Amino acid sequence: MKILHVRNIANVAYNLSLQQKKMGHRVLILDIIENFTSENIDISLNLPMRYSKRDLFNRFQIISKNLLTIIHKEKFDIFHLHDAGIFPHDIDIPLFFKRFGKVVVHWHGSKLRDHGKTFGSKFADAKIVSTPDLLKYAPEAIWIPNSIPWHGLGKINRDDEKIIIGHAPTDRKLKGTKYFIEALDQLKKEHPNVECLLIENKSHMEALKLLQTCDIVVDSVGLGWYGVLTNEVQQMGIPCCVTIKPELEKFINKPSGIVNVSPGNLKQKLEELILDESLRIKLGNYGKKYVNAVHNNEKTAKEIQSIYSNIYEKVF
Repeated sequence: MKILHVRNIANVAYNLSLQQKKMGHRVLILDIIENFTSENIDISLNLPMRYSKRDLFNRFQIISKNLLTIIHKEKFDIFHLHDAGIFPHDIDIPLFFKRFGKVVVHWHGSKLRDHGKTFGSKFADAKIVSTPDLLKYAPEAIWIPNSIPWHGLGKINRDDEKIIIGHAPTDRKLKGTKYFIEALDQLKKEHPNVECLLIENKSHMEALKLLQTCDIVVDSVGLGWYGVLTNEVQQMGIPCCVTIKPELEKFINKPSGIVNVSPGNLKQKLEELILDESLRIKLGNYGKKYVNAVHNNEKTAKEIQSIYSNIYEKVF
């Protein structure tokens, strides 16, 4: 099969493409905007994320021209659209993508949470969500956990008394960074060995290498489910703090190594980890097992392949 992934949010498309290529598929990734956290994108238009209404027509022309060139050259079977279409109301799904192949919409977060399903997304042949909280907005979708390939990086055990607590937000408001900063400001006063590592504006690999030096990591506070960051530090054997909504706890296989926090108890939960090295080690080991079982790259790719097969009339 020929598969075109559009957008590489949190490197989900790239991670999935690694296994799809092993399965014998021809896979390309197209990113629309400038994205310094993306890895190994085949084609990037590098358009600015923010633009005015007067730039819309020019933007439309650039994207359309490039898409037509790519599609006519490759003749894709599947268009895997991460966070749905490109243009307002996802109108490009029925007017463009559906003319050339089957369409899979794969929602990852704020676009669906903030705007709900659009007119254009109704025309997708299949719908996937990467986190279970999104089923509230698209109950007909299938939840498939993000695939997390082994990055080969482990926790760096330092020979000092410091406790480094890391946080790597892509969006401070969304990730609840203000709660992290407030908690760390208080903890540093009470525990002089505590250091704050706020990681921003780094490439994906640069961020991972900084996270290796941490003893504890905070993903998002207040959002309600964990992101790819949690899984990446789980692979390192580092405990991760993140808010999990009560109604979503049933979706987590326990023990997971995840420390469920809220804006109100973040300081308390971090202090427990600061004072108990054995707890940090235990949770780190639980996390390794969890991410390898739930976010297994091969397992996820097979589940998505099953969706492709169900919507495409060709025998693979």
